[in-house]
Amino acid sequence: MAQTPRKLSFEEAWNSLTIFYVDDELEQEIDREVERLLRLAEQYGVTEKSVMTPDSLTLLLQEGRDALEFVLREVELSEEKFLRIISLLRQIGRIPAPLDREWTMGQIVRRIRKDPDFASLIAHLLMDGVRDPELQAVIPRYYLEALNFREIASGSLAARRVRYKRALIGTYSGRKGYRVEAQIRRRLEEIKERYGVGFEQGRSRFVNVNVDFAIPSLDDPWVILMCSFQETTSSGQSTKARDMETAYEDIRRSNSRNRENRAFVNFADGGGWLARRRDFQRLVENCHYFINLRYLDLLAPIVLTHVPQKYLQKR
Repeated sequence: MAQTPRKLSFEEAWNSLTIFYVDDELEQEIDREVERLLRLAEQYGVTEKSVMTPDSLTLLLQEGRDALEFVLREVELSEEKFLRIISLLRQIGRIPAPLDREWTMGQIVRRIRKDPDFASLIAHLLMDGVRDPELQAVIPRYYLEALNFREIASGSLAARRVRYKRALIGTYSGRKGYRVEAQIRRRLEEIKERYGVGFEQGRSRFVNVNVDFAIPSLDDPWVILMCSFQETTSSGQSTKARDMETAYEDIRRSNSRNRENRAFVNFADGGGWLARRRDFQRLVENCHYFINLRYLDLLAPIVLTHVPQKYLQKR
């Protein structure tokens, strides 16, 4: 193992971006969830040949254990947006309950099972809300058009499979970030096993942000590693870049004041940075070292160079 660490140049970092992170295990999880939803559709009698009515949907919502979740997947409406719509119906008096606080999905499901009138109202909302003149004035068209289970439920199996996958994209993208972080954690576990130097996560007195990985500890971090994997572009990337830059300056000031050699490492990867070139460049520039998925081998030399010998136990 090379013992001399180095920092990737901007060109190296840019040209080695992992644009799409492929994880077979995660792909299989998504496929299993899609198959589960397809089985539910068959169990609930929702096929391209079925004819769903408000009454039959009311019964389904009351008797089916996961029926509401299933219908929301069918119409591609997130639980969060569904909860907002229910709050709106309470606000305008469609649902006779004061809007003191927002209901949870669990509360709504329990109410559906106990209250036939409420179940019928929800069924009509999901079935034909798109054609409701009053709702057309208070719900954005993008969300309102999802309240069309009457038409959507008659789609083909192939269309349903694509729809379910699309509905799971948010979960899929979010979990990819955890998978990437797990790869970094495995590298740190290997370093710990071989050299005895540990790592922690949380708040450290050295920087004013939560630390993704502090090596060997939050109390005495000699290597601070901050991570960002973005497969899609978001406004939060500029904030992330500023936070990382601020943390780097905190470490630099601490080093200058105490004549120490603590290192700040930025890990950033994913195709979402392609549309944020300037923010990405700031991440590469404002750190002692920059690494990504293709250069994780650089992590061990960084740790061995900056962590004091008292923390190292070579094996």
